[in-house]
Amino acid sequence: MDKERAYREWMMVAVGLTGLMSVLAIIVSAVALSSKNPNKGPTTVVVPAAATTAAAAVAPASQKISIKADDEHGRKGPDGTWHDAFLPADFTVQPGQTVKVTVDNYDGGPHSFTSPSMGVNQTIPGGGSLSSPRTVTFTFTAPKTPGKYSWWCAVPCDPWAMAHDGFMRGYVTVKA
Repeated sequence: MDKERAYREWMMVAVGLTGLMSVLAIIVSAVALSSKNPNKGPTTVVVPAAATTAAAAVAPASQKISIKADDEHGRKGPDGTWHDAFLPADFTVQPGQTVKVTVDNYDGGPHSFTSPSMGVNQTIPGGGSLSSPRTVTFTFTAPKTPGKYSWWCAVPCDPWAMAHDGFMRGYVTVKA
């Protein structure tokens, strides 16, 4: 009877810690998104189309992304060190296209795909492993204006990777 009670108590502690970590991840994401420091964080570069294109029905697009941590050999940096990374970090879609993104998170920690200019702030929970990734699918509508739109992971992880394109940040290119 005492073992069962102890097990229940430890399970309650584990559930409580998981909830606390989730709340902290949300708070950190909110703070990162509200940061107004012009010297940090990605910028959005919008390149206007050379000619106006007629609005035509655009077929939906699908994009598959993997997230791997440094210890899972996410992506090797120019310094020869492995870093956390979204693979791929950059992809191209058509203006106004509905984009279905499927993310396999092999990392034990949470991440996010955040782009205010595209109206996306999707948290990807952690808990994955190389043998069993955590999979999340979300959709967004690509901007109608062609250009290069930045996204980044707003959940603190590998500081070097968060500051370099192609790792924990990248671009969605909208091209007619």
